[in-house]
Amino acid sequence: MPCRRALHDPGSPALRGATGRRAAAVRRFSGCRDGATAVEFGLIAMPFLCLIAAIVETALAFFAGQVLDNAVSSAARQLYTGQFQAARAADPPPPADKTTQQVALDKFKDAICNGRVTIFACSNVKVDVLMMPDGGSYTPASPIDSSTKSWRTTPTAFGTQYQDPASNRIVIVQAAVEFPVFFSFLNPNTLANGKRVLQSTVAFRTEPFQ
Repeated sequence: MPCRRALHDPGSPALRGATGRRAAAVRRFSGCRDGATAVEFGLIAMPFLCLIAAIVETALAFFAGQVLDNAVSSAARQLYTGQFQAARAADPPPPADKTTQQVALDKFKDAICNGRVTIFACSNVKVDVLMMPDGGSYTPASPIDSSTKSWRTTPTAFGTQYQDPASNRIVIVQAAVEFPVFFSFLNPNTLANGKRVLQSTVAFRTEPFQ
């Protein structure tokens, strides 16, 4: 639509001179509507697209968390039935650069990742397998140090503990992995490096397999 003319002719005696010409230009500008839609779209497009991207990213994080839950539950079932412990009984001695505990954790992480399509770095999953005494209560410590927003290092470093589950014992399996995000301010449990932490915890009593 063409710009509407000003109400007063800028050439009239009432608007002669510099002041009059400026006033007429302001009136013509205020009446012009060309490109208004494009300007309005430019103002709202970026916030709208950022909101859509944040929603998609949050949905992916929830999906990745569900995948981790399923993978940990499936691997923990091998501990529950004693299948994992029985398979490890035939393992050769650990290499010189690793302890028996580290080898066990690596094999258990392989069980978590085996045959599953994941949207996170499965090789970076950290796992603790702990046996609990009967008749007591226990709250698993967070894998994240809230003061430093990094992986817990005290009283024990997260992802380094493996206590071979015996028959008919209470076991807690705790797993966590970093998940990259771009909108870290919208994601909980964000590390100092800007990545989100996906966590999964399974508690059970092993079968009397011995």
